[in-house]
Amino acid sequence: MAISTTSIIFPIIVFMLLSTTIPTQASGSCSGNSNATDLMVEACKNASINSYVKTVPEEFCLSTLQSDIQSIKAKDLHDLVFIAMDITKGRLNSARAMVKKMLQNAKKGTVRMRVLRFCEVDYEEMASILNICDAMIRNYQGYTGNMRFEELASCVFDAYHPAGACEDELQDMPEEAALFQENTELLMLVRMGSNFLVPMAVP
Repeated sequence: MAISTTSIIFPIIVFMLLSTTIPTQASGSCSGNSNATDLMVEACKNASINSYVKTVPEEFCLSTLQSDIQSIKAKDLHDLVFIAMDITKGRLNSARAMVKKMLQNAKKGTVRMRVLRFCEVDYEEMASILNICDAMIRNYQGYTGNMRFEELASCVFDAYHPAGACEDELQDMPEEAALFQENTELLMLVRMGSNFLVPMAVP
């Protein structure tokens, strides 16, 4: 089977974009961001080793938390989960705005229009799921209640599926590399949120 030039070039473009936009960790802090606390370092270390579904790069996890000043005020893992959820929802809103802007310039009846419309629907579903999960996490009472951490982690991971569907649509759209990158980071954010919930299994 012949491999198209597009299918080879597209992953290269995405890799280059990710390598230039995901900041590296140096001495526990990033330029312009808050310092990493022991809680943040421990949470990200666990998320990069132990996972509910897939691990998350520790550098990505730390730089993500450091991008929000509220992270240094987190008292426990529960606080970090809320912060991670807020960051994920914020990035999702950015992706939705990106799609909306792209749709304004997309011609009707084209593959680009179809792909963007599907991603638009996927992001709407993702937003609904995250809102439901956020409410569940806020009502979580640990082992004194009926809900278990597995249900919370599963709820957050449900948001992975619509983002994954959008990713599948974007595979053959190299001209949408910026949106593909944004979607890739959304997938990692969902994994990060799910993995943060795993240590909460300890009573």
